[in-house]
Amino acid sequence: MSSFLSRLRRHKLLLAFLPALIFLFCSVFYYEINHSFVAFCDTVFRNEITENTLNLHYTLENPEILNLSDPDVSFGSMNPEVLADSFSQQNIYLEKLFKFPKDWLSTKNRLTYDILTSAFSLQAEGEKYLLYDEPLGPSLGTQAQLPVLLAEYSFHNKKDIETYLALLSGLPEYYDSILQFERTKSAAGLFMDASVAQGVIDQCDAFLKTGDQNILFTTFDSRIASLNFLNETEKEKYCSLNRKALASYVIPTYRKLSKGISALKDSSKNTLGLCYLPDGKNYYAYLVKDTTGCYDSVETIFKRIQSQLVKDIHTLRQIAQKNPQLFSDSGDEMLKTVNDQISSDPKAILNDLKRKMAEDFPEIADVTYEVKYVEKALEDYLSPAFYLTAPLDNRNQNVIYINPKIGYRGLDLYSTLAHEGYPGHLYQTIFSNDSGIRPVRSLTNFGGYVEGWATYAESFAYRYYQPETTDGQFAWLNRSLNLCIMSLLDTGIHYNGWNQARCATFLSQLGVTDTAIQQEIYQVIVEDPANYLKYYLGCLQFLDLQQEARELAGDAFTLRDFHKKVLAIGPCQFPVLKQAVITSYSS
Repeated sequence: MSSFLSRLRRHKLLLAFLPALIFLFCSVFYYEINHSFVAFCDTVFRNEITENTLNLHYTLENPEILNLSDPDVSFGSMNPEVLADSFSQQNIYLEKLFKFPKDWLSTKNRLTYDILTSAFSLQAEGEKYLLYDEPLGPSLGTQAQLPVLLAEYSFHNKKDIETYLALLSGLPEYYDSILQFERTKSAAGLFMDASVAQGVIDQCDAFLKTGDQNILFTTFDSRIASLNFLNETEKEKYCSLNRKALASYVIPTYRKLSKGISALKDSSKNTLGLCYLPDGKNYYAYLVKDTTGCYDSVETIFKRIQSQLVKDIHTLRQIAQKNPQLFSDSGDEMLKTVNDQISSDPKAILNDLKRKMAEDFPEIADVTYEVKYVEKALEDYLSPAFYLTAPLDNRNQNVIYINPKIGYRGLDLYSTLAHEGYPGHLYQTIFSNDSGIRPVRSLTNFGGYVEGWATYAESFAYRYYQPETTDGQFAWLNRSLNLCIMSLLDTGIHYNGWNQARCATFLSQLGVTDTAIQQEIYQVIVEDPANYLKYYLGCLQFLDLQQEARELAGDAFTLRDFHKKVLAIGPCQFPVLKQAVITSYSS
């Protein structure tokens, strides 16, 4: 009996400790799983970020903080075989991700898991469309964007300068890989439209004609002159090395690229939308997902944009009935008067935006930034304005570029700086980075979130600039309608097969009857498929998410809180963003 009671007491003791043992086991398992997941993410980041020196430099000011060894200096490669290998590596990453038990990950890690699995899965789907990609283009192509990125390459020490010069010496190999890629595209019947190719040739030729005023001459000399860790002899040495590198590598490379594209120009098999290419309709559906981060069908997207067009036109008609002067010559005079009242100083405008946005957007700690103007030689080929993203480890390295050729002033300048600065790109980048986003997420490009947010944020500027009148609402509706029309044309041309005549009919119905303008719009859409959707569809996704959050939160809803949730999650696919935001309101 005593033996039985003794065993019973031991069993009771064991049962008493069992919950504690289970808790201890779960805690250890939870820690190990999350620790392993973070280590995996950091390994992926290290592996991928070192493949491209330019990406590494713009992502991290001090790569040594992640114990990165000195990687080879390289722009990467567009060699089709190298690109195929990268798809294989991403599939390996995806297999490893799926081995992590998602339910055991922390909220933050689960978000990263969802973002990465979705991104790698979509990239795996895109492997069959490898040769449909287009690295070149008159305004958004590599050959147009790269000089600006090199011109903004910051020098914090001598190693940065030497890495930069090594990059210039690697430009011929990189552009040779692009030409090889273009030749492979040509052989497959997928080469760009001849007019787009001519735009690339013209841009290369314009770059070559700048001589001593070339952006890579002038900006390098000025950057070197400002460095206090170099003596005069060292400064002269580096400037001399840069001139030699430009003469030996850069100029000959752009000349070779121009000739190479000229030789391929007439091999184009298609002057219409992507849907006229083999499997082009499916490729466009994939491209929209990849570019915008919206996973709805193209048909659903078209209907959503179409409904917004109807809504905006209806609102404009209501404004016209109440304010007919806005649609007359006196309306133009009113807008001119308002524009004259707005400062032309970008920093004064940005400070005004920061002050007025405080009620609608959460505060961030102050950062420093510069506003610069595009070099004259590149005015014809670069965007009207753009923001160069701050490195993850230096929130004060922000640059906003404005293209003087556009002639921004008044409300146009005000809204553009809202898009690029506050509460747009600069503000979103700093807020999201300050929220502790995993570095691995910087490897993925979520254009729909980033450009959609900037467009959504820009809409507030039209209300801020003159809150007591309907002028701002009227101006934003015009902006929204323009983006809406371009987005409908994008899906019409590249998915539904609209030719130039069909597009002209569509534009004429909306009051755009100038033939030259119709042709220009058609060519812009043909050149950069899905580009406008990043901005407009992305903006609509934020508006739709805001409406859903309002319905869930009821009277407790505030824009400030909604924006805080969206920004803290950071750039990602819209299905992932929606799930995270809605969950936060439902819990």
